[in-house]
Amino acid sequence: MADTNDNKSTQPRVELSIPKQAAAPEDSFLLSAREVKYWAEQLPVANVGETARQVYKTLASFNRMQIPTLVRAEVIELFREPVRYINTNITKHYLGAGFPLSPKAQKAALLATELCNEIAISYKILFLEQVLGNEHNFNQKLVIVAAQRALQYIKQRMFHNLLTYRDYQQGLWREAHYLYAWASQNHVHQIGVKDNSKFPWKRNSVQSIEEVYKGMLLIATTSPYRLTQSHLRRVHDKLPEWDKLTEIGSISDLDNHSAGIFYLNLWSDDPPQKSISPAQRNDSRFRAFDLNGILSEARREYEESEWESPAHLDHDHQHLSRSLLKSLIRGWNKSLERKFARNALQHELFAIVGLSNLLRLLEKNIEEAAEEQAGKKQEAQGTDNTSSHLTWNDSVFSTLAIASPANAQGGDSIFSDSNNLASTLLGTTVDADPQNLFDKLARDPNAAFSVLTYNESVEGYCLGWKESYPMKVRVGDILGIRSPNNPDEYSVAVTRWLKDADEKQLYIGIQVLASSCSPVTITPGTKASSNRQNQYRCLLMSGGGIENERRGILTNTRAFELNTTMTMVTEFGEHQIKLTKWVESNNNFIHYYFSYVEEQQPNEANAKPEENFQDLWHDL
Repeated sequence: MADTNDNKSTQPRVELSIPKQAAAPEDSFLLSAREVKYWAEQLPVANVGETARQVYKTLASFNRMQIPTLVRAEVIELFREPVRYINTNITKHYLGAGFPLSPKAQKAALLATELCNEIAISYKILFLEQVLGNEHNFNQKLVIVAAQRALQYIKQRMFHNLLTYRDYQQGLWREAHYLYAWASQNHVHQIGVKDNSKFPWKRNSVQSIEEVYKGMLLIATTSPYRLTQSHLRRVHDKLPEWDKLTEIGSISDLDNHSAGIFYLNLWSDDPPQKSISPAQRNDSRFRAFDLNGILSEARREYEESEWESPAHLDHDHQHLSRSLLKSLIRGWNKSLERKFARNALQHELFAIVGLSNLLRLLEKNIEEAAEEQAGKKQEAQGTDNTSSHLTWNDSVFSTLAIASPANAQGGDSIFSDSNNLASTLLGTTVDADPQNLFDKLARDPNAAFSVLTYNESVEGYCLGWKESYPMKVRVGDILGIRSPNNPDEYSVAVTRWLKDADEKQLYIGIQVLASSCSPVTITPGTKASSNRQNQYRCLLMSGGGIENERRGILTNTRAFELNTTMTMVTEFGEHQIKLTKWVESNNNFIHYYFSYVEEQQPNEANAKPEENFQDLWHDL
């Protein structure tokens, strides 16, 4: 359906994809809006799976039939509520889940995107019938509604796809750019279209083609592969408020800011870009997308918002946490470029997922090391004492060996779906004797397991994460990476982004926060408490990172007030500390900087208020 206009022409090509259509059977109930309404009312909504099967099958057939235009326009509106109901119920299978997704969750995510796609197809058919059909039958109201609805479901399709960290579908941006370009060229892009929802609070909802398009652009500018699912949903809920603060226009009119500008190629299949070449600035196909209005609002909200923490989750989706706003402000101000070059290098690492799992593993290693040291000491004392309580000849036992059923490495996984998930993978890390009767018990699915790197830099790695791994991973998860030289030493990393590669593997980008770590407990106050309710397990980090001179701790238990004296208990003794800065937080952990009380400078506690935001000023 594409035409061959010159690339420099301002007339956009028709870039909408629809399936081939055949004549509808004469007895098809899809030829009558009344019968379709009756069918929809009889759907077994209590059985979401059966409802989804019937709706998807019927909708796919509907889009491949030749239906009269006005009948199609009336019928497709009846499908909107069943599709909304289905998608609301099936998203629970992949929201908050670890990745890679289970086969069931993958199918649920695919169904959500395909239902949105089928609805969009129906409205694209209506749009093309008006644009390419007989001008005597042209209905201006219908074509505007069809364009707005098509764009709306293209956006929903993209959103469900991003929730599972998959790449943009081929042709998605080309169709979105085309619909906006057509509406803008015909000066109908700002005409509002009512939602027509059955819900009273949505009946007055009105959105124009431009507002829907802006919302789609906004999601793409947030670096969605770096956001947690909950953060992405919170941004989505803010779109009706934020899209009014943005502007789309010519580059010459809007590109007078040093930050907050993205660029659109209306003839491409590309999302908004942060930079373009000098030649493209004079190309009529390009537009500027100005986010400086949102930046001003986001900075104001940043000053008023609070940090997010695992123990104090903010359930108000209308207010974003400081952690999320900080990430958005940085991404909108400048391109998120790599700080260090990545080198393609494949090698094996051993990793464990989750802060609690890493803490438990390190604590277990310390206990085993202490037991081993005590055993050696007792053995040394035994050699000095020649007396023995044995009254029989024990040489007959010298040829017997008992394999220990305990694995030297262990941890707990909040994502462990099955005790057998790790058997094939972890078996490669334990070169056990086939005759070892305890071999199966030694393969702990919660222990560190082998992963493969694809490239690495000074700050971190890109890992391939397979569905066969015993632990799943999410954006914002803490990872422990075992040192190849010292099996008892772990570096601390955090998952910064996810990207789905195929059905059985995805890529994850991790940033190393510290080259070594150890488990500690902290107690508010100047004395260590023997009451476990007042003790909080934390991870002490040291070495590595850009600010390696700064000491940090990670916790997933609660949020602490800054600049209050606390007692930290390590394996070497007690220390009084003060938390000096809240570095980062999400649903999984909180990262603090701290200093030892005896090392604090007299004026350190009275630092100027503006110093709390030193890491943000250069981005504003």
